[in-house]
Amino acid sequence: MSALATHQPDSINKGADIAGTMLVFFFIGWFVDRQLNSTPWFMIAFVVLAAVAQFAKMYYVYNAQMERLEQQRRETVHSS
Repeated sequence: MSALATHQPDSINKGADIAGTMLVFFFIGWFVDRQLNSTPWFMIAFVVLAAVAQFAKMYYVYNAQMERLEQQRRETVHSS
């Protein structure tokens, strides 16, 4: 199995997580706008908030994965 095939489901899950989160925040913003008659301000604000939060999450998860892989590489080099 190729490296791309082994990482594909993880990528699909991450994409669905991002899209789902932004969709939920969009509908929350839509509901708040409807209640306050302030369309489209809360929709925009909540979607931007969701996007920023998702990119921050991706950044921290990526950094943690890279640190773990670097640690594994160091252990492999020192054990050889």
